[in-house]
Amino acid sequence: MIISTPIQKINKNIFVKREDLACLPPGPPFAKVRGLYPVLQKANKEEGIEIFGYMDTSVSDAGFGLSYFCQKMGLKAVIFYPEYKDGPRDNQLFQFKKWKEFGAEIIPLHKPNRLMINWYRARKILTGMYSNSRMLPQGLPFSETIDNVANEIVNDRDSLCDIQTIVVSSGSGVMTAGIIKGLHSIGLTPDIYGILISPKSTSVMKRKILRMSGLKEGGLFGSNIKLTIVDSNYGYTDKETIRTPFPCNPYYDKKAWKWMMDNKNNIKLPALFWNIGS
Repeated sequence: MIISTPIQKINKNIFVKREDLACLPPGPPFAKVRGLYPVLQKANKEEGIEIFGYMDTSVSDAGFGLSYFCQKMGLKAVIFYPEYKDGPRDNQLFQFKKWKEFGAEIIPLHKPNRLMINWYRARKILTGMYSNSRMLPQGLPFSETIDNVANEIVNDRDSLCDIQTIVVSSGSGVMTAGIIKGLHSIGLTPDIYGILISPKSTSVMKRKILRMSGLKEGGLFGSNIKLTIVDSNYGYTDKETIRTPFPCNPYYDKKAWKWMMDNKNNIKLPALFWNIGS
């Protein structure tokens, strides 16, 4: 169901970590399932939670992942979504199809506002409907995801010894934190470039990622890994159309791949592209 993923060679100096394969079909090409699945298991086993809610965006696969695993585990997923007055936007028609396919309850949020305001509204609705429920945090920022991504780095130790640069899309920063934690544990120090998928403060995101990784940059108790956060001037729902030699999400990973292709002469090679899969 959740597997270790390969590193594939694109050319002499470019490689790709196929984390879009972390969950095999019919599950989502969504590497955050590495943390989502154990979180659901633990909450159900230890606390008896049977109903899990999520406030999805118009482009993410989080609701897809939650719906899929809840159905497999005999739990209930409740997916909230922003209902726009001009109809479905971005990736919503695909989302609706997947949520229904895996038996989720789907609730539109009328007159959507900012994401976290939507999240609080959705949580109030969920807890009012179901007492035995839990609203999952936005972006699924689970330590379990960080630890499992770090384990992928450890598993790939031999393949990573010569890698000088890793490029990854950074939304919540969770995957980047896992990469850094794993590299630190095996003593490798490639340059890391986290490419923002939406406007954020690069300095704030860098601090957040290092905090989630449990490290700090440099110093006696820090890491020698160089982390650079890049604002590539995309809006969250902007769609990148660059062609890729592997399946790649246009709202997330393609933004980072475009930056990597534009800057391949300015980064240390060989380089690894970490394809999250949204």
